[in-house]
Amino acid sequence: MANRLSSSLRLALLVIFFTSFSASAAQYNVLSYGAKPDGRTDSTKAFLAAWTLACGSISQSTIYVAAGRFLLQNVEFKGPCKNNAIVVRIDGTLLASTDYRVIGNAGNWIFFQNVDGVTVSGGVLDGHGSGLWNCKQSGKNCPSGATVCPWSIF
Repeated sequence: MANRLSSSLRLALLVIFFTSFSASAAQYNVLSYGAKPDGRTDSTKAFLAAWTLACGSISQSTIYVAAGRFLLQNVEFKGPCKNNAIVVRIDGTLLASTDYRVIGNAGNWIFFQNVDGVTVSGGVLDGHGSGLWNCKQSGKNCPSGATVCPWSIF
């Protein structure tokens, strides 16, 4: 009887362990998708690849941005997502191009659209704003820069 109880207890503990392990948050490191922390290589596709996986996951997800400087062109992180618990954890710096005109007709550098429950934590967003600010002061038609629309993330 003691052996049967001991075996049942071990089996129950294994089931609990593997269930809690498999329910943990999915992790997507942008480096795994080709992002380069050198400040010169365009990492936009790598960030979008990580976003696509995190947004498509049914479990809570974390997109991890390591230390370093990551160049991003204009990027749209679009939903709806299959979960509402995505964390973008930034330990480095996201860099916009020094030429704000590369945004083109998009009007925004970083844009979250049609998503709920996204948290962006840590890091630095360096939009290289001086050129854009000069454009806006001149009265020209200029992109809006780094924008987060409150109705799209809450």
